[in-house]
Amino acid sequence: MHWLTDPFQSEFMQRAFIAAIIIGIVAPVVGTWIVLRRMANLGDAMSHGTLAGVGVAYAAGFNILIGAMGVGLLIALLLLGFSSNRRIGQETVITVLGTAFFAIGVVVISRLDTGVELTHFLFGRLLTVTWGDIWLNLALGGFTVAVVALMFGELRLATFDHVQAEQVGVHVELVQAVLVLLLSIVVVISLRAVGTIMSVTLLVTPAATARLLSRTLRQMTLIGVAIGVAVGVVGLILSYHLDSAPGATIGLLAAAMFGVVFVVTLPRRNRHHHRPMV
Repeated sequence: MHWLTDPFQSEFMQRAFIAAIIIGIVAPVVGTWIVLRRMANLGDAMSHGTLAGVGVAYAAGFNILIGAMGVGLLIALLLLGFSSNRRIGQETVITVLGTAFFAIGVVVISRLDTGVELTHFLFGRLLTVTWGDIWLNLALGGFTVAVVALMFGELRLATFDHVQAEQVGVHVELVQAVLVLLLSIVVVISLRAVGTIMSVTLLVTPAATARLLSRTLRQMTLIGVAIGVAVGVVGLILSYHLDSAPGATIGLLAAAMFGVVFVVTLPRRNRHHHRPMV
């Protein structure tokens, strides 16, 4: 029992615990739709691209979360603009934008004459999360979950039946834009805790694991949240006892859980591979 409780005797670990739970809830809620719409590459590009906002904001003395959010919105707008060009595939645009903004971030941060290391932004510093970060993440996370709940029907139609969605008046492009916005919010929420690289792990991996275990959208969302919270809390405890980086430990645990579930559910999935999700 002490093995579980000892890490949380310090206030900084208590703050990290709350931050891990917030991310564990919000990331899979959005990640469910990212996985179903096969947009994992967009999540990867967004998580890397926000490094530009982090670097510029840090260099200018602004809040890095505001900088990350600004670049996230900019990437979303550029993606919508370039996607209208049918000669260039969306995946190509996503890759170009993600790598370009990531490169900007690396260049800016590498030229800062400070003791800040690039790895702090790439892999996060969960143990340095402040109460201000937590309150901001709660607000952003609450907003994100509320939007997904309100747009659940529109998201489902736009994801599974593009034609019917347009016929009943659903603005598919608007749904896509909202999803990209929510994706950028998840990256911002994850930034301080697990960094830009690990944020895409929590966005995609719990949701992908839940996809293997579920048959309905609600099941997938709830299971994804349960997995996200579990790997966040257990990964934090393991990192304390192993003296390892919390963000990377959480990401590795999420990947390990996906691997185990993939193998265990393989026979069942082979029997029911034609069954659609509802």
